[in-house]
Amino acid sequence: MSPSSTARRFAVAATVAVVGVATACTPAPTPVPTYTDGACPGAEGVTVVVDFTEDLSDEVIVRCALGAQATGIAALGNIGLAVNSNAAGAVSGSVCTLDGLPVEGYPYCWSTGGFWGYWAAADQSAEWGFSTIGAGSGPLTEGSVIGFAWAQGFEGDAPRVAPDGTPTA
Repeated sequence: MSPSSTARRFAVAATVAVVGVATACTPAPTPVPTYTDGACPGAEGVTVVVDFTEDLSDEVIVRCALGAQATGIAALGNIGLAVNSNAAGAVSGSVCTLDGLPVEGYPYCWSTGGFWGYWAAADQSAEWGFSTIGAGSGPLTEGSVIGFAWAQGFEGDAPRVAPDGTPTA
C-alpha cells in the first residue's frame, strides 16, 4: 500500500468518525406541536370538538389543531387522536373509530351500531350545523370549528359543547 493511499484511508476514517461523533452529539430536533388544549384563540387554527357521548367514554375533548387543516380526518390526527378511517367496506372519507372507540370497529360503526356525526361551525360564535361534506373533505380554514359526536343507534345530537368549547345545557 502506498503512503498516499494510507493517508487517504486515514483521512476518510477520521472524517467518518468526526461526522459520527457530531451526529451523535447533535440533539434531536424538538417536535413542533400540532395542537393546544382548548378552543383556538382567534384564528390560530381549527377548533376540534370530539364528544364520545355517554355511550362510549362520556368524555368531551376540545383542542386547537394549529394552522389550516387539510381535512377533518387530518385535524383529528393532528390533535393526537388515533383515527381508523375508511375501514374496508365503510363509507369513503368517514371516521370509524376514534382512539379505539367504539371498540367493535367496522361494521359496527356505519352499519349496525352508529356513526360519528360530523358537525361544523363557521367560527366559534356560530351554531353547530350537521356537515354537508364528509370528514375526508377539505381544506379547513383557520378560525373554523369542526365537531364529532358519536350517534349511537344512528340517532345523535351536536356535541355537548358549543363551538367555542363551553358546555351547553
